[in-house]
Amino acid sequence: MILNKHVGLFATAFALQLGIVQAQQNPVTLDLSSFEGNKGSWTEVGKVWANPTIPNELQAADGSGVFANLPTKKNPGADIVTKDKYGDLDLSLEYMVAPGSNSGVYLQGNYEIQILDSWTTTTTKPGDNGGIYQRWDESKPEGQKGYQGYAPRQNASKAPGVWQKLEVSFQAAKFDASGSKIENARFLSVKLNGVTIHENLEVFGPTRGSMTGKDVAEGPLRIQGDHGAVAFRNVEIIPFNAKTPTVSNVSYETYQGSINNLEELAGKTAVAKGTVATLSEVPASVSDVNLTKYTANLNVDEPGEYQITLQVPGGLAGFAAGAESISSLSDRGVRVRKQLKAGDNTIQIIASKNRNWSVDGFNLSISGPGLRSTDLLVSEAGASQATDPILVDADETPVLRSFRDYPGSKRLSHVVSVASEEQVNYAYDMETGTLIQVWRGEFLDATPMWNSRGNGVSVPRGAVINLSAPAVNAVNSDYSASEEFRTKGYQLMDGSEDIVFSYLLADQAVKDEIKILESGKGINRSVSGIGTGYYKVAAGTEIQRINKGYYLLPETGVYLQYDEATFGAPVAHSVDGTAGIFLPAKGNIVYNLLF
Repeated sequence: MILNKHVGLFATAFALQLGIVQAQQNPVTLDLSSFEGNKGSWTEVGKVWANPTIPNELQAADGSGVFANLPTKKNPGADIVTKDKYGDLDLSLEYMVAPGSNSGVYLQGNYEIQILDSWTTTTTKPGDNGGIYQRWDESKPEGQKGYQGYAPRQNASKAPGVWQKLEVSFQAAKFDASGSKIENARFLSVKLNGVTIHENLEVFGPTRGSMTGKDVAEGPLRIQGDHGAVAFRNVEIIPFNAKTPTVSNVSYETYQGSINNLEELAGKTAVAKGTVATLSEVPASVSDVNLTKYTANLNVDEPGEYQITLQVPGGLAGFAAGAESISSLSDRGVRVRKQLKAGDNTIQIIASKNRNWSVDGFNLSISGPGLRSTDLLVSEAGASQATDPILVDADETPVLRSFRDYPGSKRLSHVVSVASEEQVNYAYDMETGTLIQVWRGEFLDATPMWNSRGNGVSVPRGAVINLSAPAVNAVNSDYSASEEFRTKGYQLMDGSEDIVFSYLLADQAVKDEIKILESGKGINRSVSGIGTGYYKVAAGTEIQRINKGYYLLPETGVYLQYDEATFGAPVAHSVDGTAGIFLPAKGNIVYNLLF
């Protein structure tokens, strides 16, 4: 039996799926000076913002760190293109789109990831925010010209005027020595606001409006500038131009028995040994428990520090490089950083199958200078160990109680998550009466909760906004909190998606009603019985006034609508070292959060 050989595209996709940590790469930071083609609409600024009610307009303040496209009737804008060209790369950037505006990021000048104000969209298309735009054939009849576009898996967009994050792992088309294409370009992973919206996606040619009309090995990064106001910051590229490492001249020795440490090898004689060209050719000569030692040459293109990860599913692992020897075995795999020279480097691997149910083989991956995390070998267990996700159908289960892991807090045990037809979702901590999270898109992943023995935790599937860490929100003049809190449950209102949460705070009955806005832009919250003082609505230290009663909370990326004329303006304040945004309350509080 030959060890399972899963290399190349599958190996790269598998490494991304496992979230394997890569060796530290040095990104190239781009600013406006990195581009050419600016016809005057692009400018460097220090800050941008938008009024969500005014279409296709961004406001800007002097400074640096942001480059914005601010077109006018006289100057409708133009695309900008980097001076440098790239092949395989990881791209990370933040962008802000004006209300109703449109732009795009073209990898190699040819493959467009759409940027669009897709706020409130529930059924995504290739032309929506984060979509891979269609290819185009002008000779086809109307309605059939566009083809091979890819809609994002879900709408993970934020509201216009809010910074959004795009992360792309891209693999360029490959060509042989004669220039013939032997492999299509591929989006290995595309994340929008932390949500994977494309994965291992092959593109068969350039999308509409490409620079060259054909696949290329290298090309510039191009940003569309003739379709509306848009801004960018923190644009970073990590180019990957190193050749894939190879493992050769493999010698192996297999010892029979359940071996848990190296001392147990003393006096044992190998039951099988030999030499083969590659790891994938090593035969599984013993079907029972065993340990196999490998010595091989690992060839890398560039000298430098590499991260090597070795995992033996259900067994023990050991690794060494150069003149080192393996000194111990680990049941949690091995992750090491090693200085390697260009060319051949001697490596040693031990894979101990010390249980009857352990699977033959191991997973070996490497990353380093100019090299994204790449699997050199994947065992059959590694190729199939991913669990099918258990996703909560929002139509069947629109309300779910579960545990929730919240950043910076202990695991929360009494969280109620609520979905809606508008794909506006939220999570409420019943132990403190805190609205902790809102998100747009798909509802929940209950795999951690329900798979196997489970841990009770559900995970939001969309672009999560963490509003505020759980804390009892008592209202009084000095912003202090009370611990005299008792939950009284919640009630679903008949014929609607509205929920009323009830609790006692210092024996005062409080009603907390949350409604989904008909526009699908967010939620309305009405809290009664809270006395007079200040009520915390979100974490943060900054409030940006858009107009009277309309504010942006930049740190959370939500808009706050509030009756300022009746209650007064919101304030930023710190309580016990924790910053927050507070609203004046007069026995009750009513506000909207738009996101």
